[in-house]
Amino acid sequence: MKKLFKLYYKAKISFWNTFLTEWKSIKSDKAVISTFLSVAIIILVVYTYIYSNQVVKEVPVAIVNQDASKMSRDYIAMLDATEGTKAISSYTDLQEAKRAYYSKKVQGIVIIPKDFEKNIRSGKQVEITTFSDASNMVFYKRILGDVTTINGYFSAGIFIKKEMAKGVSVAKAQENYTPIQAISTSLFNTTAGYATYMIPMLTALIVQLVLLMGIGILSGSRRETITTHTNFPRLLHKGGTIPVLLAKACLYTAIFMVIIPIQVGLVYTLFAIPVRSSLFLIYVFIIPYVFSVVFLGITISALFKRREDSIVFLVLLSIPSLMLSGLSFPKESFSEFYQLISITIPSTPGINGFVRLTQMEASFLEVINEWHHLWILTAVYFVFAAISLKIRALKELALKRV
Repeated sequence: MKKLFKLYYKAKISFWNTFLTEWKSIKSDKAVISTFLSVAIIILVVYTYIYSNQVVKEVPVAIVNQDASKMSRDYIAMLDATEGTKAISSYTDLQEAKRAYYSKKVQGIVIIPKDFEKNIRSGKQVEITTFSDASNMVFYKRILGDVTTINGYFSAGIFIKKEMAKGVSVAKAQENYTPIQAISTSLFNTTAGYATYMIPMLTALIVQLVLLMGIGILSGSRRETITTHTNFPRLLHKGGTIPVLLAKACLYTAIFMVIIPIQVGLVYTLFAIPVRSSLFLIYVFIIPYVFSVVFLGITISALFKRREDSIVFLVLLSIPSLMLSGLSFPKESFSEFYQLISITIPSTPGINGFVRLTQMEASFLEVINEWHHLWILTAVYFVFAAISLKIRALKELALKRV
């Protein structure tokens, strides 16, 4: 019993010494402080501000009106009245419109064919030709969506007018045109805004990016000065890595307990991004996320001989982490190799769980699989981090003796 108490006492002292040592290192390192402040808060504000308009509006579209009839002008007026496109009808032919497109004056071209009104009145089918650059999906979807919508409304108007000319009532004509009434409801992202889609993912990704960069910078500094074993002397004793690792994880979790309310509470409110969960549930979910990222950071910090190396490596890691999370592209479409890689990165379950919790109004039970996944990663990376720290401390001790 006395031996157990003695071990507990030593572990407790080591835990708090590590906590304070790591905190002092963070406070005294301007690069780490700027990483936490600039990346975790300022960059999120900047990104959110960039996407604050949520949807693209008034995309300039060249109209080549080869008919010049009243009906074609009505069509142009309807297209111009949409929120997404701005019709520019001063182009006399396709070549002039193409030159405007290639010089980026317009983002698409709509061609109204010759005999547009004549063919409609005679009951012939008319084709509206649309050109839009599919390499920019935002503009492409906006132009194509608005043109498709206007085509539907315009066709409906023609049909209803013909029915009314036969003596059919407006209500009956509308019913004949659309016997099945489609009701479309946007779930969660009701405005279909880009910021509402992107920012929650970035918030979760920033947690991983900031932690890995901060840990990498501190680890690189200690490797340059050979001070890991002196900063954390318990690493040289049996079982000494456990309190050291737990102290580091608890410190970084405490830091993000302050940062997350700023991100979710202040930034989201400022830019009208919804939060459909309580702060308590977000905290509960984020604990294993921070723990797993901290232990991953300590594990891969063994790769960094200099503090600058961590910044380059981890910035390059951020984009693959977002892509492999499955929110920018379905994970089911990945090859088995990339699916295997994706489940080893904490941001994969972290981003999915965070987005479902904050945006999709999921209960905690509905993200429990992601939560368990994060705890498994925590356990795995804890073992690797313990081995990594132990080996580094022993190597530093050997170098000092030499």
